[in-house]
Amino acid sequence: MAKYKGIEVRDNVRQLLPHMPLIEEYREMLQSLQAVWDNLNLLGQMSGTTAEIGQTREAFASLTGELLNNLAEQTLAKREQEMKARSQVVIDILIRNLFERTADIGFLSTDDAIRQFAANPGEPWALQQRFREYVRKYSVYEDVVLLDRNGRILARLKPDERITGIHDDWVRAAATTSAPYVEAYGPSELFPGQAQSLIYAYKITSGLGDTLAVLALCFRFGDEMTRIFQGLAQADDAGVMALLDAGGQVIASSDRWQVPLGAELQVASGSLQRLRFAGRSYLAFASDTKGYQGYMGPGWRGLVLMPVDHAFEIHDDHQLDAIEPALLASVMAGGRAFSEALRAIPQQAEGIQRDLSRAVWNGTVRQGSSAAAVNSAFSKILLREISRIGMSMREVFSRSIGNLQATVLSSLLADSQFFAALAIDIMDRNLYERANDCRWWALDGNIRAQLANPDNKNRQAEMEKIIAYINSLYTVYDNILLFDDEGCVQAVANPNYASLVGKTLDAPWVADCLALPDSQSYTVSEFGRSPLYASRPTYIYLAALRAPDDSRVTGGIAIVFDSEPQFSAMLNDSLPREASGEPVAGSFAVFVDDAARIIASTDSNYRIGETLTLPDELLKPAASGCSRLIALDGQVMAVGARPSTGYREYKGKEDSYRNALSALVFIPLGAYDAQARLGNDSGEVVARRASPAADVAIREIATFHLGGHWLGLPVSAVVEAIELNGAACLANAPKQVYGALIYRNEALPIYNLHAALGLDESDEAGVGQQVVVVRGENGKLFGILVDQLGEVMETPLSDIEDLANIYVGIASVLASVVKTAPGTNAPMLVLLSVASMSEQLRGRSEAATQPA
Repeated sequence: MAKYKGIEVRDNVRQLLPHMPLIEEYREMLQSLQAVWDNLNLLGQMSGTTAEIGQTREAFASLTGELLNNLAEQTLAKREQEMKARSQVVIDILIRNLFERTADIGFLSTDDAIRQFAANPGEPWALQQRFREYVRKYSVYEDVVLLDRNGRILARLKPDERITGIHDDWVRAAATTSAPYVEAYGPSELFPGQAQSLIYAYKITSGLGDTLAVLALCFRFGDEMTRIFQGLAQADDAGVMALLDAGGQVIASSDRWQVPLGAELQVASGSLQRLRFAGRSYLAFASDTKGYQGYMGPGWRGLVLMPVDHAFEIHDDHQLDAIEPALLASVMAGGRAFSEALRAIPQQAEGIQRDLSRAVWNGTVRQGSSAAAVNSAFSKILLREISRIGMSMREVFSRSIGNLQATVLSSLLADSQFFAALAIDIMDRNLYERANDCRWWALDGNIRAQLANPDNKNRQAEMEKIIAYINSLYTVYDNILLFDDEGCVQAVANPNYASLVGKTLDAPWVADCLALPDSQSYTVSEFGRSPLYASRPTYIYLAALRAPDDSRVTGGIAIVFDSEPQFSAMLNDSLPREASGEPVAGSFAVFVDDAARIIASTDSNYRIGETLTLPDELLKPAASGCSRLIALDGQVMAVGARPSTGYREYKGKEDSYRNALSALVFIPLGAYDAQARLGNDSGEVVARRASPAADVAIREIATFHLGGHWLGLPVSAVVEAIELNGAACLANAPKQVYGALIYRNEALPIYNLHAALGLDESDEAGVGQQVVVVRGENGKLFGILVDQLGEVMETPLSDIEDLANIYVGIASVLASVVKTAPGTNAPMLVLLSVASMSEQLRGRSEAATQPA
């Protein structure tokens, strides 16, 4: 623990508190009120009127430290969670993309056109055209280069006359490797003006296995990182996202003015740290990749840096204003959104305020009933002012926690929207690759030649050898099929579907595929059950196959997306996580189409093909997404939604394919209670009357509340109020006898006014209830069970009207009523009969103890 401006705070937040303006504001308010209270308490002690209040004051002071510590830790935890999620996404989105590149280089290195050229180099124009076709589809590459084993350039998509050969180490490594690819990041002689390049390379071999050349795919690394950073950027966010290499050097930055490329940052992964860089203090969180299908990438890490002086800025957020009160109250009452320690503080503050109210009430009663009271008017004013300061402190507690709760809830809603955006982004990037694959494989010269030659008896075997090899590299597909211009299946990659060979496909996408106008076009089936996927629902991506001379369409290639595990993995990777890395219990995610039909889900209760019933704004969200609180299956859920907007060319302006999909992520926040309400009350029902004129005969009345009723007793009959603790029930006692407790070493019977007046017992009977100790006419003490204490007030005798002739029987405990001024909405104050209650209590208690 450490001291911060007179308050004990935990070490982990001590240095950050000056940068938390909202918490600093509450600290100043509470300490200012505490100082005023101290002065009032000192005056009270000098006059002998506030002996009981010192303990309450100390309790509030102690709770102030607990409040500020919890507020600071919750604020810090919220920022840490945001930074952790973004740093993880920075690296994992990139790793998913690079995984596809490792498959690309493996497949392209077996391309027959490239092999033939490597065996017999000549004029590169035709090969350059093939490279151009490739990059038109896989626009993540900026260049494709074919080199001999010594680094001499044989063909290049973007030739540079100044560069005829290079000496990069990766050329030699690719020519001799036994691994499936070589991944190289660093300076390259291919790009003299570029500091770093990311290149995927592999050897081109002859039929005998001899290395003929090296093929290199040059990834558009800077462009891709800009897209990732832009997709994760938040409005008015002063933070910086970066990518670190294995040595801690910055290789990509969302803000090169703050964190330039080449900067070295020593940041450990997996925890929030304080970092000083370039004369500025930052919070930093770095994340290692979780990997994708066993691929862990080049050893890079995602990093988020947040300037400490901007990390905890206050942003106005009116998103919660329109939310149903019961939803908000249910979340505030419990669940995962708030720690148990934080939820306990409002109850502690309410208990302290109740003690203070009782102490002030008792002090005022004593001033009214004691003939020896010195300067009674001054003491009552002092007590009232102390009560007001205590109430103000509790209101600050309530408001500060309420603001934090709103902030945390807004953060959870933002999280749900963030994770939905992540899910749909992963989907768009993945399906972008599928649209590319089918078009590129449709250009394979061997496939085209075999399909155009029906006389070849071995063509099925030869075609299946090719597509089976492709399928082995691209495991996201369940099958690859080739069909002719009549829709008849000629070859399958997956032998489990061998029975399809020779059968004619009658799906509408067959005709769509055969009608595609050029090599850049593709088509996609509707999402639905297909015999090509064992009657499970999926997407099938198709491109037209043309004769070797491009004179006509000879058939099509259909790639069957393995949707069940792939969509499931996408959604699971997008779920919110606990500190342990496990998904938040009860959270789930779905993909839905524009008809609200589920196409993938992580929760078995929401099955594929079922229709999801939710507000339209969630099912058809705006392009920027949205988030809402809803009640679902007895739980309050934070739901984020984001529609598909495509990736690069996929679903872009020049792409005719459209498929309206959205991702929704659900985060449970607690059980839903339709009757729940936010507890903004101060704990005291305020009912006041104007003070009478000085020359008017008065009676002092000690008031209290029972349900919605305002009741009172003459101050002269009241001893004090005490907390309801340790009360025991009496055997065979009637309902008007609540029980008894030990008071001043004697048994104190307690009268149950709820039962006497026919009022319903509170659902939380006993919580916060008090006992007003009354002196009966025979001097015998008894207690009255009340819900809350009111004010001790002065009432003109002329305003008190007797009720004895109006009520009979048990209602005779009501002795008189205090009249209200005409036209006012003030509640009616009813005075109780001490004699009647004393007599009834004595008689019924005696009857309860008689032997049967």
